[in-house]
Amino acid sequence: MSKLLKRALKISLTPAILMIAGKFLGIMIPSIIYDLEFFVENNIQGLFSIQILFTNPDVTLFINSISNIVMLIILALPTIYFIIKTSIYQSSLQNPRTVVKMTKLNILKWITKQDTTFLQIFIWCTFLIISSAVIIIQSLQNISYQWTGIVAGVVSLFCLWGTVKTFELETDKIYPKENRYY
Repeated sequence: MSKLLKRALKISLTPAILMIAGKFLGIMIPSIIYDLEFFVENNIQGLFSIQILFTNPDVTLFINSISNIVMLIILALPTIYFIIKTSIYQSSLQNPRTVVKMTKLNILKWITKQDTTFLQIFIWCTFLIISSAVIIIQSLQNISYQWTGIVAGVVSLFCLWGTVKTFELETDKIYPKENRYY
């Protein structure tokens, strides 16, 4: 196995675990808070052998929508953090005014080293896009509220745009823009 593949697998463990945990917490916390009745069923024929079922279809719609939003937030926050951190770091290397602004805002410690890689941003964004696609499909099938699909689409497009911009910053380090030097 190549070093890049090993590194990608290592990076992808965290978003995968957080995605499952976010979905599970999004199911369990509202169920406990609202004292909703649910039961667990074991179905060997299906894709997922253990299923959490609710007695009322409206409750199922509500819980599925809440769990989708919780999962989306848990994946979106680190992705946006990595994108912003990398963008500010690259901007501070190219523009000294950025360092002055960061010092005034007292966030200089936040951006002092480059520990976020494009591979990490790409993997987090991929997990976010996959979960957003599932949420959008569930919204179109009326398994989840429509606004959850809209929020998922907007967040995934924003993170995809940030990932593309980060890729452009990374390629500018390798292949600098010619108009800057001529």
